[in-house]
Amino acid sequence: MLNSDDKKIASYVIRSVAAVVNGTKPPENDGLDRQKIIGLAQKHCVLNILSYAAEELTVKPDEQTMKYLREFRMQKTVVEAQQELAACDICEKLDEMQVRHMLLKGSVIKKYYPSPDMRTMGDIDILIDADRCDEVVKAFIEDGFEFAGKGDLHTNIRKGNAYVEFHRSMVDSFHTVLSDYYGDGFGRAEQCDGSFSYELTDGDFYVFLIAHIAKHYRHGGTGIRSLLDLYVYEKALPDLDFEYINKELEKIGLLEFCKKIRKIAFNWYSGDFDGKFDLMSEYIAAGGVYGIEGTEMQNSYIIDHIDEDIRFQKIKTLFKIVFLGYDELKIRYPFLEGKKFLLPLFWIIRFFDTLIHNPRNAIQRLDDSKKIMSIDEEMVEVQRISGIKKL
Repeated sequence: MLNSDDKKIASYVIRSVAAVVNGTKPPENDGLDRQKIIGLAQKHCVLNILSYAAEELTVKPDEQTMKYLREFRMQKTVVEAQQELAACDICEKLDEMQVRHMLLKGSVIKKYYPSPDMRTMGDIDILIDADRCDEVVKAFIEDGFEFAGKGDLHTNIRKGNAYVEFHRSMVDSFHTVLSDYYGDGFGRAEQCDGSFSYELTDGDFYVFLIAHIAKHYRHGGTGIRSLLDLYVYEKALPDLDFEYINKELEKIGLLEFCKKIRKIAFNWYSGDFDGKFDLMSEYIAAGGVYGIEGTEMQNSYIIDHIDEDIRFQKIKTLFKIVFLGYDELKIRYPFLEGKKFLLPLFWIIRFFDTLIHNPRNAIQRLDDSKKIMSIDEEMVEVQRISGIKKL
C-alpha cells in the first residue's frame, strides 16, 4: 500500500500534526519532498494543522510555500467562523420551528482542538426529526439556501460556505446493527435546557466516533484525521467513563475494533511515533480522509466472503458474471425455455447483444470483474483483523 518513501512522508505528517495538538516542537524536515507532504496532508484534511507546524520550524519551507500555507490557514479560519455562525443561526431557526435537532461530527469535535479551525469541515451535519425534514428544507430554501441534493441518509442545502446536511437518522439503514442501536438518534441523546437542541453525552459521543470510524474503515476506508479526532477528544476529556463506553461498544460489536484503532491513535499522536506501520495503520495512512478511492466495491465483496476462500470465490463470481445461469438467461431470452442445451450458444449471443445494445453495462461489468480479480490477501487481511463485526 505504501512504499518506503510514502511511509516517511506519512510519518512526518503524523508527527507534525501530533506536535501541534500536543503543543510541542514539530519535527524538522529531513530532506523530504515538501510538495508530497502538502499533498498527503490535503488528502487527509490536516493541511491546516500542518500550516501551524510550519510556523514553528527552525528551517521553514521556502517563501512561496509559507505564503501558500498561511493563506490556506487564513481561508480555513474564515470558513470555520462562517460555518460556526451558520450553525448557530440554523439551530436558532430549528428552535423557532420546534424541530428537534443535534449537531454531529466536526461541529462537535472541533471545539476540543487547540483552535477550532484546525478541524476543517466540508459540511455541517445536523440530525433532525425525519418526518419534518421536507418542511425544514423548504423553510431554509425560503430563507435563501439552495437545494443541494438528497440521499438515503440526508438532504443537503447550501448558502455561501455553509453546506448543510440534514440527517434523517444517525446511520444508514443498511447498517442494521447500528441502525437498531441508534434508532432515530434522539433516544440516546439529552435535551438541552429551554430548547429543542439535543446532544450526546461525552461517553455516547465517543461511541459514535468509533462507530463512524468503523463504517468508513469497513467500506471505503478512513484517514488519519479520524484517529486524530479520537485522540484529541480523549485527551480533552480524561475522565471519560470507559466502563460504560466499553459496554456500549460490546453491544454493537465494536469493542475489539476500538481497542485496535485506539492503540494506533495513541501510537501516532501521543508524541512517540517511531514511523513504523502495521497492516491496519498502513491501510489508514495509505488513503485520504475518506480512505482509498475506488475500493468500496472491493471491500463490500470481501466482507460478503470474509469467512470463505477468497480465491475460489473470485473465480466463482467471475464465472457467474461471464456465464449467466439458465434461470436468469431465459428471462432475457424466453426462446431458451425448455432448451437448456442451447445455453452455451446464448452465452455468446448475450455477450455480443450486450456489447451492441448496452455497451455501458458491458464496460461496468468488465470494470467490476477487474476489481474483484485484483483483490489480494492483504486487502482481505485488513478487514479480517479489524475486529469489526456486522455493522
